[in-house]
Amino acid sequence: MNVNAKGLEAIPEVFVLHVRKGYEERRVHIERLMSRHGLHFEFILDGDYDDISEACKARWFSEDNHLTHAAMSCAYKHLLACRAVVERGLPGALVLEDDVVFSRRFDRLMPMAVRQLLALGDEPALLSMENTRLRFVPRSRRRHGILIYPGDRDRYAACYYINRAGAESILRHSEGGGIDRPIDLFHRLLLEQGKLRYYWMHPTVATQGSFTGQFQSAINPYDRFVEPLKWRLQLAWRQLIYNLR
Repeated sequence: MNVNAKGLEAIPEVFVLHVRKGYEERRVHIERLMSRHGLHFEFILDGDYDDISEACKARWFSEDNHLTHAAMSCAYKHLLACRAVVERGLPGALVLEDDVVFSRRFDRLMPMAVRQLLALGDEPALLSMENTRLRFVPRSRRRHGILIYPGDRDRYAACYYINRAGAESILRHSEGGGIDRPIDLFHRLLLEQGKLRYYWMHPTVATQGSFTGQFQSAINPYDRFVEPLKWRLQLAWRQLIYNLR
C-alpha cells in the first residue's frame, strides 16, 4: 500500500467515475475533495453513452435491460474501473462516483476498513462505505475495532472498495450480456448468487451528494429541496432504529 500526502496508509488506486462533458461542478468538487484528503486519483472518463458501441452493448448488457442511457453509462464506467484493477494487477481500488461526499472520519477509518477486508484473503469481495441507502449494521452485531460486516443487500455504488478477485468476478459475470439492471442491483444479484461477498462498513464514511441536495441526480432527477429533506429525516430515523436493534 502507498502512503498519501497526509501520511495515511492508502489504497493503491482511487478511480472516480465522471463524464467528459458537462457536470463541471462535480469535477471541481472531486478535485477539491481529493486534494483536501490527500488522495491521488484517476478519472474514468471513457464510457459516456455516446462512446458505447453496439458491440460493447452486446458484450456487457442484456438485450432487454431497459436501462436509461445514464444508467448504462454509469454501469459501464464501473466495469472499466474493475477492468483497470485486473489489468494493472492491483490488489483492489476505491471506486467513487463524482457526487460522493466524505464524512469527517473518512481519513481515519477508510484505510483501517480496507486493511480488514484485504486480511480476509482472496475471496471476491466488495466493501460498501456509504450510508445513502439507509442500511446500517444493527447495534447488536457491532464489535469493538471491527469496521466491516457481511451485508445481505446492496447499499448503492458511490463509494466502495473492490478487491481484485471481486473485480474479476464482476467482469466474468457481466461478459456475454450479463447486465440487465443498474450496477448496484447487479452487485446485489451477484451477492444473492454467491458470486460476490458484499460487506457493509460501519461506521459509514460517505454519502451521495445527489441525496443531500448538493447535486442533481443524473439518473433520477428530483426536487433538490424536498427530497433531500425527506432523506435526512429518514436517515435520522433509520439510524435510531438500527441503534436499537
